[in-house]
Formats: sequence, structure tokens, C-alpha cells
Amino acid sequence: MSTVVDRSSADPSSGVPPLGGPSTPAPGARHAPGSAEPDRLRRRATRLLAPGVLALIVLVFAILTPTFATGGNAVSVLSAASLVAIAACAMTVVVRGGGIDLSIGVAVDLAALGATALIADGYVTWFAVVVGVAFGTLAGVVNALLVTVLRIRAFLATLSVWFVGTSVQQLLTDGGAPIYLRRPTTPDSFAALGNATVAGVPLPVVVAAGVAVVTWLLLDRTRWGRVVTAAGEQRTATTIAGRATRPALGAAFVVAAAIASVAGVLLDSRSYGFVGGSGQAYVLDAIGAVFIGATLSRYGRPNVLGTLVGVLVFTILSNGLALLGVSYYYDGLVRGVVLVALLVTASVLARGTLGPSIRGLRRRRPAST
Repeated sequence: MSTVVDRSSADPSSGVPPLGGPSTPAPGARHAPGSAEPDRLRRRATRLLAPGVLALIVLVFAILTPTFATGGNAVSVLSAASLVAIAACAMTVVVRGGGIDLSIGVAVDLAALGATALIADGYVTWFAVVVGVAFGTLAGVVNALLVTVLRIRAFLATLSVWFVGTSVQQLLTDGGAPIYLRRPTTPDSFAALGNATVAGVPLPVVVAAGVAVVTWLLLDRTRWGRVVTAAGEQRTATTIAGRATRPALGAAFVVAAAIASVAGVLLDSRSYGFVGGSGQAYVLDAIGAVFIGATLSRYGRPNVLGTLVGVLVFTILSNGLALLGVSYYYDGLVRGVVLVALLVTASVLARGTLGPSIRGLRRRRPAST
């Protein structure tokens, strides 16, 4: 009976590094007496690192500005995080399979363009939403063909789709002209998608929570998700075990684009229109959130819960800085510093020390004459 190889039992010579979690020791490796407990503590500390940073950020802003720790601001944070969370869930699917998707923003934009154009032409809401999601999913279909059929690396394939998708938007909108919806003529059902509330909670937040649950179920509770996970960590071993990795990985790009398309529909409903390139704002945040979230996993594996923590880290940082009146130009700087500090700390905790790397550099340094 064939089995799917997991990172916990994988051959360490495969060259697939963890994304930020603790590494698994090689088979047969011996530990020094008394080293088991420190290793366990380091693993636990690594997994608690991102939630700890999130809690620290919340505490700091709650002290610095009284308007931060209010119910209204909490709703504002969740609303701002909702679309990023959906895009990040899409990115989680692809990175879980060992790839990357730079065209997530294209899927968001194409879905927004399709839905907005149809609503502007007088079509009913359900039809505009379905066509918008299908239009955005086309980006994932192209990615799947490039990666699994033509065997182009995911980075290059999705970068190509990003270039093509950006040009398609410009061609379809006469050079990138925005499409605005008139509020009086916009169907209430379509406007409600991005602006309605459920028990005081914005509907996009509810949708994002539903997307997160569905993504978690797909990755952690289905056979397809197990194949995607195993292929992302040990593709050769998974193929030898008899699993069809290429169809599963191709489906990951399609699923990711479909998820991102949901964010596109909510975006144009919230803003009452389409502006070309708006989806690109979510790509880097989504990638950063996925890699922050991977530190929560024992195996450094991308996971939905960790991704949501990463999204909140970025969103709360931006929100807190805005409340403090800090210039927007510092936003990227602060988030970048926090991301680097968090990932470096996770790496140090996983390895135990930076000493081996420094000593290795010294050994490789040519002897002085």
C-alpha cells in the first residue's frame, strides 16, 4: 500500500528546507545528553513567536493611542484585513505545494473587472459574480498549464501571467481607465457584498472567515490536500509513492485563483468600481503573511491559521501607525523590519544559534599569506 511521505520522515538530502519552522533531525542523529528538553523548548518558542509578536504589537499600540483599543477600531482592522486574508489564503494553497504565485493580484483584478463591467451593463448580481470569479480563475488555469504541462518554474510562469494579465486589463479598459458604478443604479444585492454587516460584523469579514475554513478543510482534511502538502515537501518521494503530483499541483493554482477572485468581487462591490492594478497591493502582503504563518507549524509548513496571524500582524501595524499619525511612507519600512526580525528570530530558534553559520564562513575564508 502506497503512502504519502511527510516532512517528519522525509530524506533530509532532498534539499527542501522548512519555511521557518524547526528542522527535523536526520535519521540516526545523536543528541547530546540533556539536549532533548532545550530542543523542545526552542520548537515551542518558534511556534509561539508570531502570536507573541502580534500580542506585543497590540499591547504597544493600545498603550500609545487610546483610540486603538476600541470596538470601532477593531471592526475597522478586521474589515481592512478581510480582503488581504482571502488573497493570503489563496497564496497559502500554492506555497503549500512548494510553489509561488505572483499573479494572485491579476486574479483579483480580472474578477473585479468582469463583475464590474457586467453590473455596469445592467446584468443581475449572481450572474456578474459567477462570471467575475470565472474570469479571475482563468489566471490560475493558465498558471496550471504553464507549470504542469510545459514544466515552467512557478515563479517564472506566474510572473509571465502577471505581465500578460496586466496588459489584458489595460486593453479591455482603453488603457486602464477605471470603471465606476453609480450607486443609485447599482443593485442592492451587489452593493451589500462589500458593505453590508452581519450582527455588526462587515460581510467581507464573514466571507473571509468562511474562505479560511474552506481552505483549511481542503488542505488538511482532504486527500488532495495531503498530496499537495507531500508534493511541496518531497515531490520525488511522493511521486515514487504512486501519487499523481502534477494534477494536484495544477489544481492548486486553479483553486488559488478562484479564492483570490472572491476578493476581487468583494473589492469592486466595496469601492463601487474597478481600478486597474488594485489587486497587486495584496500580493506582497499575502506572501509575507504566509511565511510568517509557517513559523506556527512544527514542520515550517504554510497553514491557514498562521497565515491569518501574519495578515493581522501587517494590518494592525498599518492601522496603529495611521492612528499615531506616522507618515504612510514609513509603513513599508516598519512592516519590513518586523518581518525580517521575526523570520531571523525563528531561524535562530530553529538552529539554536547563529554560531555554526559564522564558523562555516570563517572556515571557508582563504588563508592569509
